[in-house]
Amino acid sequence: MTASTNQTDDRLARIISGNGWFCIVSGSILLVGSVVIGDWFDLPVWVIAVVGFALVPYGLILRSNAATPAFDRRIAVVATVGDLAWVLGAIVLLVIPNTMSAGGKWALGILSLAVLDFAILQIRELRRKP
Repeated sequence: MTASTNQTDDRLARIISGNGWFCIVSGSILLVGSVVIGDWFDLPVWVIAVVGFALVPYGLILRSNAATPAFDRRIAVVATVGDLAWVLGAIVLLVIPNTMSAGGKWALGILSLAVLDFAILQIRELRRKP
């Protein structure tokens, strides 16, 4: 490996680590506050809890991979596809009427912008030569 490859992988690993922390924190907030968030979003509590329950281990997997010396770029590809799928799903929920409250749509939109930022950063680093 060359120095630039190590720098590229280091940057990508830091981005994936940040994405993992974002998932862990977001998932934990959803789990702890599922009743309040469910009421605010006008969604069933179990939906909020399931999303939170899925985000925490997903974030732990991202963090675990980012922390290993032999960083696997394929995890970054999977994370990027997952982030883009999240954003597309959010767009669908945002444009379909009566899927959730106005406050819930605002919160989902703002969170999805953060997820899109991670996807853009990951794509930028993945496009660099390994």
